[in-house]
Amino acid sequence: MKTLKNITRKGLLYTGLISSICFAGISCETKTEEAEVEKKKTVVDTSQIDQITLNQQQYSSIGIRLGQVKTETVSDEVKANGIVELPPENQATLSLPVSGKISYMKGIPGQAVQKGELLATLESFEFIQLQQDYLQNASQFTYQEKELERQRTLSTENVGARKNFELAQANQRSTKALLQSLEAKLKILGLSVATLNTKGITPAVRIVSSVNGYITAADVNLGKEVAAGQPIFEVADKSDMHISLTVFEQDASKIKKDQVVIVQLNDGSKPVQAYVLMVGKVLEGETRTLNVHAHINDRKQEAKLVPGAYVNAKIQTGNRPAIMVPAAAIVRKGATGFIYIEEKSKEFHRIPVQIGSASKEDLVEIIIDKNLDGQQLVVKGAYLIDAEFAKRSEPSAE
Repeated sequence: MKTLKNITRKGLLYTGLISSICFAGISCETKTEEAEVEKKKTVVDTSQIDQITLNQQQYSSIGIRLGQVKTETVSDEVKANGIVELPPENQATLSLPVSGKISYMKGIPGQAVQKGELLATLESFEFIQLQQDYLQNASQFTYQEKELERQRTLSTENVGARKNFELAQANQRSTKALLQSLEAKLKILGLSVATLNTKGITPAVRIVSSVNGYITAADVNLGKEVAAGQPIFEVADKSDMHISLTVFEQDASKIKKDQVVIVQLNDGSKPVQAYVLMVGKVLEGETRTLNVHAHINDRKQEAKLVPGAYVNAKIQTGNRPAIMVPAAAIVRKGATGFIYIEEKSKEFHRIPVQIGSASKEDLVEIIIDKNLDGQQLVVKGAYLIDAEFAKRSEPSAE
């Protein structure tokens, strides 16, 4: 009886143990199956991730047009901005070294003037005094020359008269130097001594343009008192204008003399062509920029420029081959983007690209590591295909 009970207890124990093992096995198998299901859920078929197939209705409504990628020779460019400038020798500030009052004036800003053209007159006591001093000293000089000759004759006959000769000679030389000084001053003021000797004293200084060009500033009016050295007119000769450009330090080594420069004014007019005339040798202080001077090729185009106008420019630093596509073919994402290639009828492959620096008419450079020769590129409708692509990529609500 005791033996039977022990057997029964052992049987129950074995039965429980077997049941536990079976339960554990079933549980493990269930968890493994669940993990496999989850794994299958997270696995994506990457072979189709960059492809989309359109139906006939989608294809027709988008209005897709196809073309081919082009490889063209383009110029590497350095972008710069700057300003239209006149060289210093083409700018004139008209002023006088004497003070006075404006007695006549006809020059106004914007007026075209010729070199030597009369713009105003200035009545000046200082000018009158200079003329008076010259005439008086000229008369004195004539007397001193005669006295010098008389003393020279006396000195040859009388040794004691030598001192008087030397004094007469000193006076004559002093007056001659003074006359030369006065003559130079009058010449600066535009009056020749020949005219002064012929016509006598004139009360007004003539203010004339020193260059051909345009009046850019007139700081006086009739009757205004003008101090010595005060600017009266500013005249600019626009026959030889320069473009002063600013180039950043990282691009400075690329700039060379005679490189082509495409200049775009901010007024929306057509770009004009120039060339690099001079490259600065020193970087500017804190900005770390280099000054580059460009010169316009066409005189007619140059004449249309306005000094002080801001410009944008592209300096062409060299030629290279580049893959070019129409701008509409790129779905832009900042400095990168996508293009679409038709691999089969209505089946499109999306390819990531980088946007290059070159552009030519309506073409844009792309940088890509795939050979696209002979392949059909979507040149119209790329954004609409991308919209369909985005819809397909959205997770479906369960």
